[in-house]
Amino acid sequence: MSRCCIPAGCEIFDERTARRDLRRYRRKGLDATARRIVDFLVERDLERASVLEVGGGIGAIQLELLRAGAARVSNVELSPAYEKVARELLEDGGFAGRAVRLVYDFADGAAELEAAGAVVLHRVVCCYPDGEALVRGAADRARRFL
Repeated sequence: MSRCCIPAGCEIFDERTARRDLRRYRRKGLDATARRIVDFLVERDLERASVLEVGGGIGAIQLELLRAGAARVSNVELSPAYEKVARELLEDGGFAGRAVRLVYDFADGAAELEAAGAVVLHRVVCCYPDGEALVRGAADRARRFL
């Protein structure tokens, strides 16, 4: 069971966790799974595409995709604890103007978002109480890749 699947739910995602995730990313880069996601999209001509990430945490995948040529990224995050750190990371990279970060339950509001060339879900489906609704919303928003 992953740490996010404990009964405490999203309350474990606090600013301390966000700062730890930022330090780890700055030291080691993306984890292997996130790197595969980025590489997959880059290999399929991400240039000028829009990307929507559900539960992107500090925004490391979003930052890497912007560096690789994505036109813009959006993130819908359930936990507000990541926002300060994510904004810092985007500003440090010079990409704050090409990113939108929203805090709400994606499964409840997916239909309100514009479709994107790619929709990314990394480590969120397993811990969300209604994974089917999460994936259905993501699939509805994806133009090319999910």
